[in-house]
Amino acid sequence: MNILALGGSSHDFSACLMLDGKIAVAIEEERITRIKHSLDLDVKSSGNQAALYCLESQGLTLSEIDLIIGNDIIDRNYYKPYRDRMVLMNHHLAHASSAYYPSPFEEAAILVVDGAGSEIGGLNETTTYYYGKGTEIQELLKITGKMEWNQVLSPVENSMGYFYDVLSNGIGFHKLTNGKTMGLAPYGSTAYVKEFERFYTMDDEGRFIQSKEHIQEMKKFIRHTVGVIRDEEQRFQAKADIAYAGQYHLERAMIKACRYLHARTGSRHLCLAGGVALNSVANYKILEETPFERIFVQPAAGDAGTAIGSAYYGHHVKMNQPRGDVSIPFSPYLGRAYSAEDYESALQRYSEHITVESPDDLYGSVASILDQGEIIGWFQGCSEIGPRALGNRSILADARRKDMKDLINSRIKHREAFRPFAPIVLEEEQPTYFSMEHPSYYMLLVPYILEEKRSEVPSITHEDGTGRVQTVSRTINPKLHQLLSSFQRLTGTPILLNTSFNDNGEPIVETPADAVRCFLNIDLDALVLDKWLIRKKK
Repeated sequence: MNILALGGSSHDFSACLMLDGKIAVAIEEERITRIKHSLDLDVKSSGNQAALYCLESQGLTLSEIDLIIGNDIIDRNYYKPYRDRMVLMNHHLAHASSAYYPSPFEEAAILVVDGAGSEIGGLNETTTYYYGKGTEIQELLKITGKMEWNQVLSPVENSMGYFYDVLSNGIGFHKLTNGKTMGLAPYGSTAYVKEFERFYTMDDEGRFIQSKEHIQEMKKFIRHTVGVIRDEEQRFQAKADIAYAGQYHLERAMIKACRYLHARTGSRHLCLAGGVALNSVANYKILEETPFERIFVQPAAGDAGTAIGSAYYGHHVKMNQPRGDVSIPFSPYLGRAYSAEDYESALQRYSEHITVESPDDLYGSVASILDQGEIIGWFQGCSEIGPRALGNRSILADARRKDMKDLINSRIKHREAFRPFAPIVLEEEQPTYFSMEHPSYYMLLVPYILEEKRSEVPSITHEDGTGRVQTVSRTINPKLHQLLSSFQRLTGTPILLNTSFNDNGEPIVETPADAVRCFLNIDLDALVLDKWLIRKKK
């Protein structure tokens, strides 16, 4: 059985192709069009390139697809070519399916939290509680709120996601850049924590309440607090204090929601999806401060991930197929495989600007380059789904160098100086450096770095002593594991700094040609493209 699933809403469009119950390929539209989050994409004229990418990668035509499915808030123009066959499902159920079905759990509590989802009785869903067992997902409670489409940011009542959107927008960050707020929060203080208590309520029965009046009061407070300050340093601190307060209250609300969900289900396992599940700081607090023992967060937790959820739902529910072996870890590396011809074409296209070699010991050579302080692009295999670079489309550097964070922010990424970078660590060594034994394969948990280790890896140690860690598994990503092992043998440190392979404001690179082009446009020292080590001609 072949299933083509589409994802997204008014942004973050995507497609997924499932063959006989296994995801063969999945891709976000932005990786192909090179338009971040598809926010300025002319959907009417661009068509659906992600779906074509998926079909062409497997040599299939639409006549060979048994089911086309997606969630019910996707822009209709995005699925226009398939509208006669399109099956639509609830948005939050697509999120829930994306988290539960690929999880390592036979049964689990499921929490979906985002800005707004499907319309139900004139209101929009904002938070939904589920319980999954076998192939069944049972809805336990749904929180809804009124959404006003005619206003900037489309205000939504009773929405934890919108609460954080207002906060981010108020301190100067654009739509879908809430990760900046999470990164700024550790620089803040408790100055406004008490003040934010009056902008919402959260009861012990899972209900987050934020009225239109609450929203207006919060906007007014943020605008006044930031607007009256002219000194640049004081203004930065005020924004950081607001970010801290918002992050604190989001965490408290999410923890309350999860405690309620545990009380309802009694499960030891938790699955998370929806845009708020990308808040990796809150995810770690949930793991630490609720009775749940194990947690799975869909790496494409935002709207792009609903393509994956829709495909799983189509397979297990619409086609009544059983789940497979849940012990097999979910791989996020779902892009298409590129051929030797694709690599050779990219190298030939830019041959006047690059030198190319193929070292006998690639991993040892790259480890040595990193040890010397060079910053490299790392392009291997199939691209990862979701907004985090998980080691196949990454920029890598030595985490031991104190100046590396500032260097990459200014020289490579051209972004705000406070923005942190993530550590990648060998799975076997994680407990030696981090206050967490639970794996974080998708960079969606932020534990504390052990105090005695922080001076060893300063460039990935955040202001509050934490790090958004990716656990590197020999099973899930053997090449990245091998590189880290080589670096450890050379230096004694099993950690590298990892960030996405792109310039600020553009999507992560997808093709070999994208990688070489980006390498030439930004100030990287070297590029590892599959087996080749590439440098710029002087």
